[in-house]
Amino acid sequence: MIETKLILIDGITGSGKSTTAQFLAGQLRLNGIKAKWYHETEDSHPLAYSDDVEVFSSDYERDKFLNTIPKLWKKFAKDAEKSDFVHIIESHLLQDTVRILFQNNLDEARILAFVKEIEDIIEPLNPALLYFKQMDVERSIRKVWKRRGEDWKNWFVDSDIQTPFVKSSGLIGETGVIKLWSEYQDFTDKLFEGYGFKKLSIDNSEGNWSTYRQQIMKFLNLKLISETVDVHIDEKRIFCGTYREKEGDLSCSVKILDENLVCDLIWPDIRVLPDINKNNLFYLESFPINLKFIENQDGSVESIHLSGSREEFDGKRLIRV
Repeated sequence: MIETKLILIDGITGSGKSTTAQFLAGQLRLNGIKAKWYHETEDSHPLAYSDDVEVFSSDYERDKFLNTIPKLWKKFAKDAEKSDFVHIIESHLLQDTVRILFQNNLDEARILAFVKEIEDIIEPLNPALLYFKQMDVERSIRKVWKRRGEDWKNWFVDSDIQTPFVKSSGLIGETGVIKLWSEYQDFTDKLFEGYGFKKLSIDNSEGNWSTYRQQIMKFLNLKLISETVDVHIDEKRIFCGTYREKEGDLSCSVKILDENLVCDLIWPDIRVLPDINKNNLFYLESFPINLKFIENQDGSVESIHLSGSREEFDGKRLIRV
């Protein structure tokens, strides 16, 4: 393993950041290395900005963002340097910070100064950056929209068309959003070239994840250890069904799709993968959420217990209906 306490993973939305971060956390542990993965949206994230800002409503809001983010990184870097864990951070180097500045049409010199400030703060952690890029951004974004469903797509487009970048582009709707993400990737491509720490850029447009993961493991000087659990298709069927809270609105359906167990807890057809160490314990691919299937005395699955680092799911029990 290379000498680092911080692995950064970035790229445009839907490029595989969370899935890769989850995979790497597992591989580090299998290699006997203490690891902590911070999902982009998890509660109590050390780098989470307190306000949900996509568009700055004033100079004060802009300056507050520019001043607060480096402070969060300083606190994180100080704590991480003292720990014996390798920390895996997705999205917060670029997508959740630089993108906000870019889509608000901040002057490039000011963004570059911000980028350099963060680079200097994390330098003592000897960071390593994995950067995913797409040859055809429009194709990639539209693929993500289709994958995550109409509701998610509408939320995404409605949010982005409000940004100063799209409003000043002369374009509207989906066309303006595609232009935003295309030019944002062009900008982060240049930023990637300028970073002075260890880095690996992967064009993952074709989805050849077996190859990409081998490249990543070689870059990190890690041994790839198989964590595949062979769950027979008949066993997967016993988990299929619809589950709902006894009191509450949370529900999900579990089914088999292309021989994979999937559910729609967050968006359609997210893979539900078995934990290699625990019976009937699964986890949601790309999310820090565990699913424990509970059987009754007859051996039939009667409920799912959810746990993980997202408050809206942690501790919830869904009953099979």
